[in-house]
Amino acid sequence: MSKNTQTTIKWAASIIAPLLLLLIPVDESFTPEIRNFFISTLFVILLWAMELMPFVIPALMLPIFYIVIGIAPAHIAFASWGHYIPWMLLAGMILTNIFEEVGLLKRISYWCILRAGGHFNGLLYGLMFSGVIVALILPDIASRTVLFVAIAYGICRALELEPYSKSATAVMLVGVMTALTPGYIFYTSAAQTLIAWDMAAKSGFEITWINYLLYNGLPTLIWCFLTVAIIQVMFRSNEVDAVQCRECFEGEYRKLGKLSRNEKKLTVVAIALCLFAALESFHGIAVGWGFVAAAFVCYLPGISLGKEHSTQTVNYGLIIFVASCMAIGAVSNHLGAEKFVANMLQPYLSGSQMHLMSASWLMAIILNFVMTAAGGGGFPFRSFGRDRGADPGGCCPGPLCLEPGTGADHTAV
Repeated sequence: MSKNTQTTIKWAASIIAPLLLLLIPVDESFTPEIRNFFISTLFVILLWAMELMPFVIPALMLPIFYIVIGIAPAHIAFASWGHYIPWMLLAGMILTNIFEEVGLLKRISYWCILRAGGHFNGLLYGLMFSGVIVALILPDIASRTVLFVAIAYGICRALELEPYSKSATAVMLVGVMTALTPGYIFYTSAAQTLIAWDMAAKSGFEITWINYLLYNGLPTLIWCFLTVAIIQVMFRSNEVDAVQCRECFEGEYRKLGKLSRNEKKLTVVAIALCLFAALESFHGIAVGWGFVAAAFVCYLPGISLGKEHSTQTVNYGLIIFVASCMAIGAVSNHLGAEKFVANMLQPYLSGSQMHLMSASWLMAIILNFVMTAAGGGGFPFRSFGRDRGADPGGCCPGPLCLEPGTGADHTAV
């Protein structure tokens, strides 16, 4: 089948599938506005899923669709831009560039590797530990992935590992997982987690930064290092000499020299940001605004850590994508669409708490094939959890905890 034929089929499916919803009759619960909401949303989601155009183009159009077809006013369709999440991600990308330009990220990675022994296994665990540290201060998974994959590739080159060898594969896989897996230790380390908590907050399920860490920190930390152990077993190899490996990293670390003045400044900014996040329950300011303030501080006279280049390489398209995905939840809440979906799902989610959790998790995996975690896949679950009388006293409803971890979060990366 030619590429043109495949593209034609994809376009046909993306147009026809949403239009089939017109065959469903409207009533008091399934209003014309809700039907139009599902048609326009499904169309954009299919454009993303089929990769028929750059993901930012449908993202630009989605809130416009909502306004033009009359299902939501502008202040609802663009409500996400009044939230801290898009601005936090933007600031996080700028901070990531500053960390890379100053060289602090590489220093943290090499230091962790040497503290873990400097041998090949220590390299893998040290790299993951550095990912835990960096996830605390850099909230964007995509940016962390680019940086850690670059570091992993540099390690492969420095150790002269053969391409596609077991050792090289292990290093590259750990580099990717270093960027991704620690993102669930802190709720400010992944966009989809922030969106899930924003949706939960609208239903009364609120939690502080420190409480999220207490609930999820240890289990996720165990999973981080269990991931490394699994990679070790799958790609066990004796290709790298332990002494040679340690000497290599000691040499690379020495090349970095003493901690520079800019690195010291950036360390102070990072520590201040961590304290701001940990003390959220005392000052009452959303954690996300702290990242914006940190980026601003980096450009102040006397600090001068940020350069013009730090803002030029930011992936602004991803920010627009996340904001548009948040618009799905805002408009569905405005129309009551989540209530309609929750009522449809109720027969399949009724039963014991274990049945509810298992069914929600399975449904989230299925939704992963057609939409991202940022795309609002969890919005029917919050309504269902609220109707079930779930306790909002500090613990997130189960479906919202499980949904971001199904792999959907990596679509936009």
